[in-house]
Amino acid sequence: MGSLKADTGEKDVEVAQGQTTIVVDEKEVEKIYHHKLGADDALDFFKAHGITTVSPEDDKRILRKIDMILMPLMLITNTLNFLDKNALSNSVNFGLKEDNHITSSQYSWASGSIFYLTYMVSQPLVSRCLQWFPVGKLLSVSVVLWGAVLMTTAATRSFAALMTVRAILGVFESVINPTLMLMTSQWYKRSEQPERVGWWFIGNALGQVLGGIIGYGVGHIDGGLDVGNWIWYFIIFGAFTILFGVFLFFFIPDSPMTARWFSERDRALALARVRQNRTGIMNHEVKWYQVKEALLDPQTWVLVVIQFLTNIPSGGVASYGTQVIKGFGYSAINTTLLQMPLGVIQGFTIIVGGIFTKYYKNGRWIVMVVTQIPALVGAVLLYTLPSEQKNSRLAAYYIIQTHSIVTIMEFSMVTANIAGTTKKMTSTALIFIAFCVGQVAAPQLFVSSEAPRYPTAFTAAFSCFALLIVIPPIYAFYLRWENKRRDAKFGKVDPNASMAIPETDVSAQPEEFFDLTDREQERVFRYVY
Repeated sequence: MGSLKADTGEKDVEVAQGQTTIVVDEKEVEKIYHHKLGADDALDFFKAHGITTVSPEDDKRILRKIDMILMPLMLITNTLNFLDKNALSNSVNFGLKEDNHITSSQYSWASGSIFYLTYMVSQPLVSRCLQWFPVGKLLSVSVVLWGAVLMTTAATRSFAALMTVRAILGVFESVINPTLMLMTSQWYKRSEQPERVGWWFIGNALGQVLGGIIGYGVGHIDGGLDVGNWIWYFIIFGAFTILFGVFLFFFIPDSPMTARWFSERDRALALARVRQNRTGIMNHEVKWYQVKEALLDPQTWVLVVIQFLTNIPSGGVASYGTQVIKGFGYSAINTTLLQMPLGVIQGFTIIVGGIFTKYYKNGRWIVMVVTQIPALVGAVLLYTLPSEQKNSRLAAYYIIQTHSIVTIMEFSMVTANIAGTTKKMTSTALIFIAFCVGQVAAPQLFVSSEAPRYPTAFTAAFSCFALLIVIPPIYAFYLRWENKRRDAKFGKVDPNASMAIPETDVSAQPEEFFDLTDREQERVFRYVY
């Protein structure tokens, strides 16, 4: 009578039904059922609400609401994260070394190395916890715990005690950035992600400015205590962090499906907005084939290298920035204030970079390259200018801060280009391990006998900035080549097609929520860069 045949080039199986022969692609059937059983959390929710399209008006309304409610929570979280991580650096000029009886070498270990060692060791567990526990609850509990640990720093009076507190702090703070990255991928389209990562990452810039203002006030506290004013950093920051963490527990959602400030329909619309990202929302199953794919994917390792190179210079600035400025001849209080322009420059760079990527869709790598040029020039000037030209050297030091936007562009590439929950978590863990290795190594490059010039640290910074000018174009070329290969094989697809919300049949299987990796979706998935 008639026949139905799936022309896929794969193994076909013929099934007789009366006089009609149905040819089934066995591999496709297995794939559909395999992924339906291990599908994304969003699959059933999306199908149950029958959203077939999102109007431009609804799209803008949902985005505006997300920006007004979720983004401030992410921004404050990251601001506190920066303030708390750098409290030791901000307080070092107010007697912390003396009261804890530590040397410069011991300070290097306490300020960065031990903190980032435990941060690094925690990353595999963090990646699993993000799949096992509700994301919002995990974030808020971590904030409360890190605030409590931070307050105990004020009670330390020895190297051993300080190291213990910093090690525990690293464990709890290791949750923050991976969680914020995951939330960005859950709530925003690929085209929106670079700008939104910049919005919450600007908390680093705000933290730099606020740290200077608070530090200036702390320097004038006359508490009549037997210890220096450094303890007030940890008491003030820790107490506020705990209060904010409690607030966060009740207000930040675990996913778009559980946002209490959205109606049921708006939750479904929020999912529909990001459906075309093809990177999913959440899957709680650890899929070992995705772990393997992450380990074998070249882009994972390019991103790991970029993260490592970024954190050698930034780790040095974080741990020794105030001491470098103090070496110019400024007082402890003025040194704290002079840290503030770093935040202003960083914030300006982030805003300009975000605007550029908003209108130039594949401009992430360009932002990475361009911002490293002034950073390299600033580092060279800071190292070579005579010591008596302290204002010029200070200006050169400020210019270096343009380089930090590399992290934002890289984070937005991870959220946009790596699909499959387990693969994304594995890649994120590797990237933050590289982040920690850089942060651990950086303070050790500031050899106390080389003060105040620190030639070893600056040579490393020169090399990192130069490599960060070279590697992003190579990475962009690889992604562009991969896109062209897929276009030639399957037909052209716009890599920024996630901006469109196509109308779909409500009865159709939304494969975007099958928790497939970017390689499994090569027929329709294209990379952005």
